[in-house]
Amino acid sequence: MVSDVIAIVEPFVQRGVFKSPEAAVAEMARDYTLRQIERYRMIDDNFRAKFGMDYEQFDAYLKARSAMLTSQPSSALNQAVMAEEEDAFDWKVARDMLSNWLGIQVKVGV
Repeated sequence: MVSDVIAIVEPFVQRGVFKSPEAAVAEMARDYTLRQIERYRMIDDNFRAKFGMDYEQFDAYLKARSAMLTSQPSSALNQAVMAEEEDAFDWKVARDMLSNWLGIQVKVGV
């Protein structure tokens, strides 16, 4: 496994892009981690802009809308809530992934 990693990064070292295989792996891991953090922050920011609130507020809003369905059944409202629930799921996944990548960032010292 280690030899596979060295074989992958060796061309970068040979061309002087990195001083050593360890430096190459460290920099590539750092860069990848930062790109993932940026990716999931952007998704979070897009949902914040779309709904004009943060995830916790949106979750409370969505629970209230879902409760309305029991008292006031409506096909249009049902479809709207279903679409919002899909967004809520995607938003939660993005927030969880952001949290994971931020944890990795702390551990690897990015």
